[in-house]
Amino acid sequence: MQKFFITLFFCFSVIIGFCQKENEPTSPAQSVFLEIGGNGLLFSANYDVRFTPHQNGIGGRIGLGFFGGSGGGILTVPIGLNYLAGKAPNFLEAGLGYTYATFTGQDEFFSGHGGLLFPSIGYRYQQAGNGLMARIVISPAIEFGEGGGWAFFGGIGVGYKF
Repeated sequence: MQKFFITLFFCFSVIIGFCQKENEPTSPAQSVFLEIGGNGLLFSANYDVRFTPHQNGIGGRIGLGFFGGSGGGILTVPIGLNYLAGKAPNFLEAGLGYTYATFTGQDEFFSGHGGLLFPSIGYRYQQAGNGLMARIVISPAIEFGEGGGWAFFGGIGVGYKF
């Protein structure tokens, strides 16, 4: 009788193992991408990750951007939260980001630092497995504080999802 239960247990274990979905990811989707415009203002390199082991859902991003020349430059650090809705490879992306920027120049008019808020909505192409990730977003730049305001803005990014 004991052999029967051991054999039965083994059979059920094997069946349950085969019934598992093979395409279920075991780690969160992660991406690295370059972006023109968007939260990084002019140009930025970014890292994006989902907070759960799925292709969609809530996630975050952080990046670093720089644009400059001999007369000065702009250094940006975009961070944000985003949500992907849909199924691979097509997603609706909505997010809210903050970008710290520091400006350096040869005169005081172009020197300083500040922050911008970037709500965003757009489209993301992201394969279920490793591969191409591309996104295009509309993200108005909102400045708070003295002389605050907003400007219509957007961005396009291309990278690799792993």
